[in-house]
Amino acid sequence: MWNIFKNSFIADCNIILHDKKLLARILAPFLLILLLKFVFPLLSRAIFSKTGFLLDKYYSLVAITFVSVIPMYPGMVYAFIKINGNDLYTMCVKVVASGDRYKFLLLRMTIPVLISFVLVMITIILVKPVPTEGWLRTLFVAGLLSIQSAFVFQFVSSLSVNRVSGLAVSRFYWIFIITVPLGLLFHHPWNYLAFFSPLYWISWAWVVPNPAESFIYGVIAFILTSGSILMLLRQFIRRFII
Repeated sequence: MWNIFKNSFIADCNIILHDKKLLARILAPFLLILLLKFVFPLLSRAIFSKTGFLLDKYYSLVAITFVSVIPMYPGMVYAFIKINGNDLYTMCVKVVASGDRYKFLLLRMTIPVLISFVLVMITIILVKPVPTEGWLRTLFVAGLLSIQSAFVFQFVSSLSVNRVSGLAVSRFYWIFIITVPLGLLFHHPWNYLAFFSPLYWISWAWVVPNPAESFIYGVIAFILTSGSILMLLRQFIRRFII
């Protein structure tokens, strides 16, 4: 099964490299890095020179929001590969023993998560959204964010029939992303409206000074994400396995 998994990863890379739109989505985080590293300082200076408003004090808010967007891209890419019928799982499902098909599916779902983790870590290291946090908190948050890719992957592929409908479905995920800046800016009682979003809890797990609170917020985010994945898993399995 590991050989089939390896072959599927190689096939994925070939599909992405030969599809400009999929490749652009995988590379999108690097555009976000450029915006934060070079465009944001220029914009901040321009605004300050004209209005006296210091945009720099909102850098962490903007950077955290940008990093929260990253897991969406690998999830979308792998969802588009699957709904377009290019996924190697479709070709290998008869080869893999029936008892191992669910294991193989879980292995396939880890690929966008791992890609997301690498992209999130690169972005955090380069742009330093919360420079006061240590490496342990960074790994904790990066892991929580990366799991969002699995949710996006299932959400888009389970509810879409082609890439056009997939793009439409993926727009709903922006509701979760919007909760990041709104949840960090607004306080009681308006922040209650963002409680449904795991990204809201992840962002607070990132910035709250107390390690115990950070862990609790991270657990809440994990429960929300894993619960959503389990809810979608039945529809996903019915469509792509059974």
